[in-house]
Amino acid sequence: MFKIIVVLISIVSFNALAAEEVKLGVVGNVGADGFFSPKVMSFIIEEVKPNSPAEKAGIVAGQKIISIEGCKIPGCPASKAKKLMRKESGDILQLVLENEDGSQVPLEVPMNAW
Repeated sequence: MFKIIVVLISIVSFNALAAEEVKLGVVGNVGADGFFSPKVMSFIIEEVKPNSPAEKAGIVAGQKIISIEGCKIPGCPASKAKKLMRKESGDILQLVLENEDGSQVPLEVPMNAW
C-alpha cells in the first residue's frame, strides 16, 4: 500500500470573490493503493484549521471521510477525489464522515473563503 500525506490547507483570502477556489481546511492522512492510477483507501482527518469551512461545518480530528460527492472510500480514484474536492466560494461539498464510534454523518459543507 502506498501511503501519502495530503495537506488540504485553505488559501488565505481577504476578499470573497464568487469564482475563488476554496479549500476544505483539513490536514489528513490519506492511504492510497496503486501507482499509475491510485485509489484512495482511507482518509483520516488529523487537524482542522481554525475558521475553515471544515471547522464551521463541525468536522473534527479523528473522523474518516468515507465518501466525497458520492465517490466511496475505499476505492475512489485519487484523481477523481482531488477534482471533487476543488470547490469555489459559494459551492457545497457533500461528504459522508465516519466517527470514531463507527457512526456515519452525512454533511454538506458550504465552501466560503476564510
